[in-house]
Amino acid sequence: MLTEGQIQCMKEDMTVALAQILIDEQHYSIEDALSAVYNSVTFRNLQNTATGYYYQSVGYLYDDLQAELSLGNDKKNKVK
Repeated sequence: MLTEGQIQCMKEDMTVALAQILIDEQHYSIEDALSAVYNSVTFRNLQNTATGYYYQSVGYLYDDLQAELSLGNDKKNKVK
């Protein structure tokens, strides 16, 4: 079983990885990438341990983030 500290570390690592993908693949600035991640439903779901998002692959979460960014505000208030 994972400790709360280990889960928090996984969440932080996933957040950095998502921002890095936006920078590398979508050519976001650091500020825009962090803003996109931190202001997303995907990030809120990642922070909610009950969703299990912290245990998913970065590719899975990136797909979710991309879908959210593509839809814009349509998905803003839908938290899993």
